[in-house]
This record gives sequence, C-alpha cells and structure tokens, in this order.
Amino acid sequence: MDEFTVILQQLSEGIDLKPDQADYALREIITGNVNDSRIAAFLFGMRCKGETVTELTALVNVMREASVKVDADTEHAVDLCGTGGDLSGTFNISTAAMFVAAGAEVPILKHGNSSVSSKSGSFDVLKELGVQPDLNKEQVEKCYRQTGMAFMFAPLFHPAMAKVMRSRKELGLRTFFNIMGPLLNPAGVKRQVVGAYDLQTAEKIARILVNLDTEYAYAVHAHDGLDEISTTSLTEVFQLNGRRELESRTFDPRVLGITLAKAGELDGGTPVENAEIIRSVLNEKATRAQRDIVLLNATFAIHASGLYDDFQEASLVALESLESGEARKALSRFTEATSDFKR
Repeated sequence: MDEFTVILQQLSEGIDLKPDQADYALREIITGNVNDSRIAAFLFGMRCKGETVTELTALVNVMREASVKVDADTEHAVDLCGTGGDLSGTFNISTAAMFVAAGAEVPILKHGNSSVSSKSGSFDVLKELGVQPDLNKEQVEKCYRQTGMAFMFAPLFHPAMAKVMRSRKELGLRTFFNIMGPLLNPAGVKRQVVGAYDLQTAEKIARILVNLDTEYAYAVHAHDGLDEISTTSLTEVFQLNGRRELESRTFDPRVLGITLAKAGELDGGTPVENAEIIRSVLNEKATRAQRDIVLLNATFAIHASGLYDDFQEASLVALESLESGEARKALSRFTEATSDFKR
C-alpha cells in the first residue's frame, strides 16, 4: 500500500495526520502525482475527520512555499481579508476599509480573489472602482513602492491551486482550502485582520497564526454571521498580540459610540452596486450604517499595523482619514498607479 493510500485509510478511520503526513500529501497533490478522485477523497476525508490546527499549519506552510513570492517591505503592512462563505450579501466591507487604512498611512498588502460565494469578490469590486486588479509579481511590487498599497489576485500567485480546482468544484463542499486562503498572502505579511464564516474557524485561524511568523493579528466572527467586525451585533475577536499570546473577547461596537445597525442596512449587490457604495463611503455620502462598519473595520486594521498602540486613537485616525479626504485620495492613487499596467 503506497503512502498516500495509507493516509486515506487513516483519514477514513478518523485518525489525525502527523505534520509530515499532511506535508507529504499536499506536496504530492500540487506536484501532480495524485489523480482527481484521490484528491477529492483526501479533501473529503479531512473535512469529515475535522482538520486540526497542527495539520492546517503544515498545509499552510506547503502552500506558502509553493506560492509566487512578492518582495515587499512588510513592516507595519496589513492584509484585510476573509474566508468568505458567510452568505451575508453585504457590500465589500474590507475592501472599502483598505482605503481608509491606507489614507491613515498604513501600508496595505491585500490578498484576494474574485467572487466565489457572493455576487462580488474583492477582485470584482476593485475592477469596477477603476483599479487594475490582476497585476503580476513585478507590477505589484512597483505599485506598492509607489502607493503603499497592493492587491494580489490569488490565482496569479498560487499556481498550485490549479491542481485541486476540479476536485474542489466537483466536491462542491467547503474544504481546508477555504480556511487557508486568507493565510497565504504572497508578500508574507505579519499583520492581519481575518474574518471567518464561523466561530470555530476563526479560532482555528488564530491558532494557526500563532504557529506562523505572525506579529499581530485579529481573527473575527460576528454573532450575526459576518466574516467582518459587525455593527449589527457583537463580534467574537481572537487577538494575537506582539508577545505571540492569543486572547479572546467579545467586542461591542457601542464602546466606540456606534449605534447598532439593522439587518439589511449593510446589504450589497453586484460589483457595480458595491463599487458605488464604496465611492459613497469615501466621498462621505454613504448611509450611517455603511460608514460606521467601514470605519470600524479600518480601525482594527490600523491598530493591527502597530503604528498606534491605543485602540481609541486608531479609531480617531480612521475617522480623520475619511473626513479629510485622504481615504478617497488613496483610492485615486491606487487607480492611477495600476492603470499604468493595463494589458
């Protein structure tokens, strides 16, 4: 019996993999040594058994090693992203928050994708905002040097994903790749705000980040189901601080003077509709609910950057970025810089 079959047998019996087994299995898959049916069996077996933090850490390391690396100064740089799959139908909140944080001079190295479980992914809405979102490694590096912002379109930086796409589509279920996506930033950022589709996944992501070279991170899941810090409910927050200690707490947006929004006030739609919402936020023409949730998520990103120790100060800096027009200017700079690379 070959080693991969041994691993499948082990999964069928509900036995956790050792790190070297998880490493071996994924390396065999991404190098093309495993056929689609056995890939699907591995993905399904891992899901049925339940992926451990130890296994996921090993899998993340394999995928990070296989990625196209972006050479960038990551000091104080932040990635705002989520697993997706919360089925909330909100507008692209973290993408809007990206520009508010950038307007506060926080370096942004955002990793994202096109729509999978929603009408509009970060790639889709950025394109509607006039950004060229599918830049290659050299273009991303130049854009980041020029603007302090970058967007890395996942398929261009993770060619190994092509080996599993057919099996994932045919399986039609969430797999550990949904958990790993936000942890595979090609620039190797050490500061993140990561949203998860459920509480268990948020905690797993936080514990994986503890095992990796992470300086500061928030992994979050809101009580209303959002993979963002919500303004319609409380949010469970797992915080990895600079001492590599993991803390958990329940965050209430009302501590920042935010009035709880109502269901439906954060709804989005198509990429065109979501781009219009983001423009309205940056131009100070949005609804209170839209404005509040963007400011709140930008506050967490600004605080995660390490440029401001005090959370209340980070909140004031986010507000200043929006009210001064710096957030709007950040989008303009990004649009202009990426337009130079139009193909």
